[in-house]
Amino acid sequence: MALTKFVLRRLVGYILLAFIATSLTFLLAQALLNPQEVMYPPNTQGGKPIPPEVMQAYFDARNINPDVSIWQRYLNWLTNLFTAPWEEKLGVTTGTDKKALWVIPEMGTRIWISLRLVVIGTFLGVILGIVLGAWSAVRRGSISDKTISTISFIVLALPTPVIILCIQGFNLAMGNAIGFKFPSTNPVDPLAEPGSWESISFQIKAMVMPTIALAVMGIASYSRYMKVTTLDVLSADYLRTARAKGLTKGQAMRRHGFRMALIPMGQYFAFALTGAFAGSFFVERLFNWQGIGSWAVTQLQIGDINGTTGVMIYGAILVLLAATLADFFQAVLDPRIR
Repeated sequence: MALTKFVLRRLVGYILLAFIATSLTFLLAQALLNPQEVMYPPNTQGGKPIPPEVMQAYFDARNINPDVSIWQRYLNWLTNLFTAPWEEKLGVTTGTDKKALWVIPEMGTRIWISLRLVVIGTFLGVILGIVLGAWSAVRRGSISDKTISTISFIVLALPTPVIILCIQGFNLAMGNAIGFKFPSTNPVDPLAEPGSWESISFQIKAMVMPTIALAVMGIASYSRYMKVTTLDVLSADYLRTARAKGLTKGQAMRRHGFRMALIPMGQYFAFALTGAFAGSFFVERLFNWQGIGSWAVTQLQIGDINGTTGVMIYGAILVLLAATLADFFQAVLDPRIR
């Protein structure tokens, strides 16, 4: 019961913060972006001026009319958010072919593409990062510890695009050496029939390189943090007491140490997930993976207010879920919270 109350109380706070962050994003996008000059119809069509009432109707349909007060546009957005049909909640955006698209269906397609990368990449990054970080701390000063620490420092020091280019270079070198490489520029086989085994197999292979890129960045970050928390546990009084009672170093860590070392990792996970979400922007652009990250960059470039706000909502929901999950695991691991 105490665990449920703790998680629900924190969840309410996260929902409030997510709403505030999303509202600020909408207001800033409305104030700073100027989509009328970039993505919406020009002032002439077929050599003839577009009637002002047509332009006004076009802008009103997208809730971006500069002649309307920004607070009125915000009120319209809130009203649609809670009362409009599901696919119409965030207004409309404009596709690459200049056809109007509802934001929610377009985002749903993109999110499903991205989640396959982010979830698998983050999972691998968390598991391997925790294992390597704990191993490095327990064997502090050994060759394996120095190797893991050095590689982690290098990965963290390099910009994300450079890491991706290095992984692509390794893939190319592997192709030249053994005659096989993973697809790295197109996640869809243009020669395979959609839904066929050849198409599915190609998509699975195309996921390997971008997933590795996300996992590598996660492993470097999580291993460093896990090493620090494990080192703190190794010097704790209760662990020395356990060893004084006859437990070996490994037994003391398995029974008492690792559980306490994982407690700070729960909160770190919530913030690291936002990093994985941001890192997916570069991964998708450089690997030509048409997910939410690549789409978000495009929406910013073309000044799409509705699309930009939708991406922010997606990011806020991710952080909300990750933070709630982190609080749950923290409460499970640490009885003092309950």
